[in-house]
Parts: sequence; structure tokens; C-alpha cells
Amino acid sequence: MDIYRALGLDVPILHLCVRLLARDVETELLPRLAALRERCATVAKRLQQWTEEQCRLYAEEAGQRLLRQNLLAAAVQPMQASAALERDLRRLAVRLGTAGLFTLEGPALVSCTVPELGPRPLAPDLERAVQTGRASWEHWRRRLPEHQLYELWFLLRGSCAFDILNQFIAEWPAALRGDQGPVVEDVPPARAGLPAVTSGALAYHLVYQVGDDLLSAAAPELGTQTLSLFFSAEDLSYSTLRREVMALLEQLAEQPFLRHASFWQRDPWPGETGAAFLLRLRLPSGEVPLRQMGETIIKASSVGRECLLGRGLLLSGQRLF
Repeated sequence: MDIYRALGLDVPILHLCVRLLARDVETELLPRLAALRERCATVAKRLQQWTEEQCRLYAEEAGQRLLRQNLLAAAVQPMQASAALERDLRRLAVRLGTAGLFTLEGPALVSCTVPELGPRPLAPDLERAVQTGRASWEHWRRRLPEHQLYELWFLLRGSCAFDILNQFIAEWPAALRGDQGPVVEDVPPARAGLPAVTSGALAYHLVYQVGDDLLSAAAPELGTQTLSLFFSAEDLSYSTLRREVMALLEQLAEQPFLRHASFWQRDPWPGETGAAFLLRLRLPSGEVPLRQMGETIIKASSVGRECLLGRGLLLSGQRLF
């Protein structure tokens, strides 16, 4: 049974973001991601088939019980009763959420870079977010300078998909699972020769979204860029920040350059330290839409100017798979 619907709650949408460094995505990552996507589709199909089979078996058994107890009208055949019961059971499965038990989108592979900007000066707050993003990007790559920075994106509705995904990821090599010992600061890591290494993973919950879905665009993306803005609440309460950012997204939605905007809050359980909030923005590629986005955020509210840009971290990405 769908416990979220039973409790009158919205089904949570989780965004799993796995950060990794790779030298050759074509050889090492893309075959694994294609296999993972196929396995997830197979699981979803099998769960659907299982639900339909259970409905059919129960309906046949119920029809036979009604016949043995003389509860069927003379003009009604057992097969007719079973067919009617099966239709009702399938409707019930949809209502309870069983028919959509395994809902997972992804994996998507996104290359992460620092926004490319020309010589014209940026607004000071936007400039700080770009420079902070550049410093973090260089920090993540410092041990493996020959590797490029990527992120794996997953969207999951409910926790069942997350549990099954964990089983699949457990079969990957240790370096991709993030299963590694502590690294001494001044000793080159032995994993430098590995083709791909996971450097962190975070789970976020969707707070608000406007425009298309995060993973609705075709891959590889052409003519678009996805900006990732990481930021913290600082001295604001979480409820105040969420309210301010949701209002900001409504203003951004009025801009012709915006294709997608989603606002995420990191899972509160202990894990990798960092900003608690994330904004994903899909814009047309190029420097002009990025500047327009920055100007809109700065003009919209002081929270946008100070928390999101002034103390935030901005990266640019493009979906490859």
C-alpha cells in the first residue's frame, strides 16, 4: 500500500546526485549507465507484471469461491465474474500506488564546469558565486587533474526505488561506489590511475519546481546549459528561506530564457558537509542568459542577492547521457 497516500502526504521526489571524476566516460561510464538504466526498466516492468498477475489469480480464485457458495446469479458465468473482479482490482492497485511502485528517472550523466564568461565585468554578487564555484571545481579536481568532473543524476519517487538502486550500485567497482580509505594529504592517491572515481554523493528532496521536469530534456543536450547554485540559509530559518526562494522562482518563471527551475533541500541526515540547498536552472547556452539570470535574481530580492549569489557556489553543466 502507498503509505504516503494513506497518510495524506505528497509522494516525495528525491534527487540523488553522485559527483565523480573520470578520464574516459565513453569507455568506463556510459556502458555501465546504459546497463543500469536497462536494469531499472526491467524491474519496473516485472513489478507491473507481478501486480497484474496477482490481480488475475485473486480474481479467478474469488470467482470460484462465489460459484461454490452459490452466490453467483444463474445468468453469470464464473469467468465473467472473475474478469469484473480483475478490472476492479487493477483500479484499486492504481489507487493505492502499487502500479507505480518503482518510479525512477535516470541515470543522467552531466559534465560540470565553471561558466565560461567574456571580459565584460559581472555584477559583484554573481562574480562571487562564479569565483566560489571555480575554487570548488579546482579543489575537487586537485588530486586527479587529468580527470574531468561529472555528476550522475537520479530522480526517485519514494524510498522503494532508492533501495533497489542501492542494490544495483553495490555491484559497481569500489572506486565508483566511493568505497575508499582515508587519503593522506601529501601522498598521491593510489586511485589516480583509475579511469573513474566517485568523490561524493548527496540526496535532496524537492521543495518547488517550475517549467519542464529536470530530466525531461533529451540527451545529449544541445543549445542549453544547466546551472547549479549551491547555497545555505545562513542566519535565516529554513521556512523563511524556502518561502523566499519559491517566490523568486515564480519571478524567474516569467523570464523567456528559463526552461526549468527546481529548488532542492539536502537530506538532513549526517553525511558530506556542504550547502543545504540547491537550485537547478536550465537556460539556453551562452553567456547572455547566464547574465540575465543573475540580474533577475539580484533585482528580485535581497535573499537572492545575498544568500544565493553573494554566498553561493555556481557551476555550469551539460547533460551527456
